[in-house]
Formats: sequence, structure tokens, C-alpha cells
Amino acid sequence: MTLFQPLLVLHISTGLAAVVIGLGPLLTRKGSRVHKLWGRAFVGLMTTLLVCAWAMTALHFNTYFLALSATASLTLFSGVRVLRRKRPDIRREDRARPLDWLATLGVFAIGVWVLALIALGRSDGPPVVSAALAYGALSAASWDLWRFSRPADWPFSPDLWRYEHLVKMLGAYAAVLSAFSGNFLTFLPPPWSQLWPTALFQSMAVIWTATLIVQRRARPA
Repeated sequence: MTLFQPLLVLHISTGLAAVVIGLGPLLTRKGSRVHKLWGRAFVGLMTTLLVCAWAMTALHFNTYFLALSATASLTLFSGVRVLRRKRPDIRREDRARPLDWLATLGVFAIGVWVLALIALGRSDGPPVVSAALAYGALSAASWDLWRFSRPADWPFSPDLWRYEHLVKMLGAYAAVLSAFSGNFLTFLPPPWSQLWPTALFQSMAVIWTATLIVQRRARPA
């Protein structure tokens, strides 16, 4: 417990900061210097938060924490990595590296493990929320595994990396907001106190991506 308490304090502190700082990249012009600065600050806070989360999960296992940590880790990691792998269809150096494969396969395995624990009645967290997070982790991991193995196949486009970055970073922000809401917005009924950020930001990601695609196609060639 001696190590757990300072980890918890750091985890909560960086989580609260990430909820506020995470609004910066959302509200600034994409690709601008300010957007990148806010983005780097958010990634730094989320990285610290997740390191603490994994350490606390190892010290005091909890199915919900495991599923949340896995989902948030993959969306953050993949959302950042895709900026360095923009055109894997034409540049071999942009294709997935062993680190990408390892992280993605690891999260996929954790998603399966969490669902198995829930099915066996061994979930020590909210089962509905844990299952939703596990399915989210499996969906994100499955997409990445497909992209890694078939980098030039459907639905590749030169702007796909933009859409991936947008969707994955919104997913990372939704994960930290879900944890914040579940712990502090206690006036909301469970499990919606933890699920509404995911529902909101998944819908936002779909609408935002569709808008960008329409705008892209409307531009003169």
C-alpha cells in the first residue's frame, strides 16, 4: 500500500490535468503550432497517468482498471504512432514496426481476457462498463492489425492517417473523461456516468470524420 498511495495521487492529479488540457487540441486549428503544443502536453499527461494505472493494476488487480488502461493505452499509442506512419502503402519505412505489433497484440489479448473474466463471473468491476471497454480495445486492435498486415488495401486513402489520428485521440480523451466522470460526477446514474463520454466522443468522431471526408471530396482536384 505504501507505493500504491503516491501512485494514486499522481494518477488522479495527471488525470484531472488531462481532462482540462485535452480540450486544447480539440479547440485549436489542426496542424497549427498551438495544436501541437497542446497535443504534446496531453500525451505527456496521459503517458504519466497510464504508467501509474498499469502499476496500480499490477499492485491491486481490477478488471475495470485493466480494460480501461488497455483501451486508453492503445488509442493513445496508436493515435501518436500513426503520425509517423502516414503512407505505409508507398513507403516501407512507414509500415508497422515490431513495437506496433507487440502493443496491439497485447491489448487484443487483454480484451479477450477481460471478456473471459466477465463471462466466468470473475469481474471485480462494473461488468457492463468493463465489457464495453474490452470491446473497444478489441475493435481498435483489430483495425490496427488489419492496417498493419494489409497497408494498401481498403479503405486506404492518402488522408487516412488524419482520420485515424482524430478517432484515436478522441478515444483516448473519452477514456480519461470516463474515469473522471465515474469518480466525480456521482449524480449521474451508473453505468452511464462512465459510458456517456464514450458514446459522445464515438459519435463525434464519426460525424467529424464524415465532415472531413465530404470537405476533402468537395475541393477542386
